[in-house]
Amino acid sequence: MKLSDILFPECILLDVEGDTKEAVLQQLYEVLYQNNKVKETFYDAILAREKNYPTGLEVESYNVAIPHVTPEHVTNSAIGIAVLRHPVAFERMDGDGEVQVNVIFNIALSEGGKQIETLQEIIAVISDDAKLQRIVKATTPEELIAIMKEGES
Repeated sequence: MKLSDILFPECILLDVEGDTKEAVLQQLYEVLYQNNKVKETFYDAILAREKNYPTGLEVESYNVAIPHVTPEHVTNSAIGIAVLRHPVAFERMDGDGEVQVNVIFNIALSEGGKQIETLQEIIAVISDDAKLQRIVKATTPEELIAIMKEGES
């Protein structure tokens, strides 16, 4: 499974408004749920996992979060992506306080989904600062997907 297999325009939100991570994660949950990617339990599972295993990452230009859950909350594998109008606070993955996040990659993998490989691919994308800047500036979900797929074999 490659990133391109689980990226769908209808699961990508650009210019998202939200005052808290919960509000933004709710919006991602709604599009994933409406598009038959996740189960009703997904949102609560994401919040519970974030409390115990935070996913905020500080990177060069724009900080990101990569929340994810176990497969029993997923119907069909997808990544929900939200590019935020204003950053929201997430606990840092390393447990060292909060980070203001601009982009959320909400991973929803069903049974057989390759979580480690998917995380590695996302890390590769966000490690390329020029690519991440282009993702933040994308004007359509299709443009964002094209940027994410660049260099995929």
